[in-house]
Amino acid sequence: MRVLVAYASRKGNTRLVAERIAAALRERATVDLIDVETAPRELPDGDTVFVGGPTEAHGVTQPMTNFFSHLHTGALAGRAAVAFDTRLDWPRLLSGSAAVGITKRLREAGARVVAPPESFIVNGVPELLPGELERIDPWALSVVEKAAAQLNIAKVPV
Repeated sequence: MRVLVAYASRKGNTRLVAERIAAALRERATVDLIDVETAPRELPDGDTVFVGGPTEAHGVTQPMTNFFSHLHTGALAGRAAVAFDTRLDWPRLLSGSAAVGITKRLREAGARVVAPPESFIVNGVPELLPGELERIDPWALSVVEKAAAQLNIAKVPV
């Protein structure tokens, strides 16, 4: 299995989440980690795509919007995908969620969303709250298992 993790980050928290996703999956898959600000128009091959960014002003940041707008048509078509974000420890109604906006863009780009968007919570500093990094490994593995099942790929070794 091949996985692509694309992220935008302002304060480094979303980058930490993306790096942890990549590390959690490297023993089970080939993983490409890409900052959306330097992403090529043609993305590397990948069975599963994780795309994440920080939540700002209730939604997606400009670098993430630019990422989706500069991709070649069909770059995500048919790929299994999931969105993640970092956001403040407020109810989602108040904080918003970049992952919701990213999920919408993934669908518009023809990706097959295989799991609901996931948020990793930061405090006002901002720093990831205790326990957030530890949630990533089981979540990332569950996403690639769902993707593998849908793509009819052999079960990802645990």
